[in-house]
Amino acid sequence: MFSQLLKQNKKNLKFEKLSTIHISFRRSAISISTIIGTFAVPSLSAQAYERIVAMSPDVADVVVALGATNKLVGKDATNNNPALKNVPAVGMHRNITAESVLAVKPDLVLGSYMVQPVSIYQRLNGLKVKAVNVAPKEEVNTFAHSIKTIGSYVDKKPEGSQLAKRWNAGMIPMAKTGKRYLLSYDGRIVAGKGTVGDELIRRAGGINAANVLGLKPMSREGWLAAKPDVIIIADHNQAVVGGVSKFSKRQEIAASVAGKNGGIHFWPADDFLRYGLNSPQVLKKLNAVAK
Repeated sequence: MFSQLLKQNKKNLKFEKLSTIHISFRRSAISISTIIGTFAVPSLSAQAYERIVAMSPDVADVVVALGATNKLVGKDATNNNPALKNVPAVGMHRNITAESVLAVKPDLVLGSYMVQPVSIYQRLNGLKVKAVNVAPKEEVNTFAHSIKTIGSYVDKKPEGSQLAKRWNAGMIPMAKTGKRYLLSYDGRIVAGKGTVGDELIRRAGGINAANVLGLKPMSREGWLAAKPDVIIIADHNQAVVGGVSKFSKRQEIAASVAGKNGGIHFWPADDFLRYGLNSPQVLKKLNAVAK
């Protein structure tokens, strides 16, 4: 009888010991879980940025469109978006300095291929300020992707995806018109092959009449040989070329269909020198002026 009780006591002690170990393990697991939850660092995409500098106008306009204007503490001086009139300028995107950007104490700096020098991204990151080139290439697909990237950084990821989808839908090439276009900065420099203007003309169904590669001056002989149906010049240079009346009297212009039939127009330079949120509307305008 005694031996049976002894065996039973040993079993009970063993069970109690195992139960204690099990409870201790559970408590330890809960403690570890609590510690991990307390000190876990969020991923970069989930990190909240509240002081953002948009070094180029294309990026700033997307931030505004996504409803995150309140996060901007700095912009490019060339940005004319009325929603940003009270946001300090940190310099011009074509020649911006790290010092001017750092002056507004950002926790995130965004820009595109438009920003020069391109080394500023590396410089800012080296100074422990996160800087991202969201659109390193001057391409349609790159701009569309940048909209989604910006959405992630301003905590508007679903909105960014939807905006990019709508933008892409608006950039689908239109039916060919056979009309010849010249897009010019100042009546001399034209958007040749491989430029944003060239791509916009093609997607609007037209033909780029410029015989140069890139954004370059074209000779008067080149203008004459181009035989444009439509000429579009940056509106801030309207006075430089003397308006429609004076410009249309140039020998090389007067001989063209554009010069004879009122095909000379002045548009904002940003419409055809870079991609932007209004590029789908620009396609429609380009297509419409050829009719």
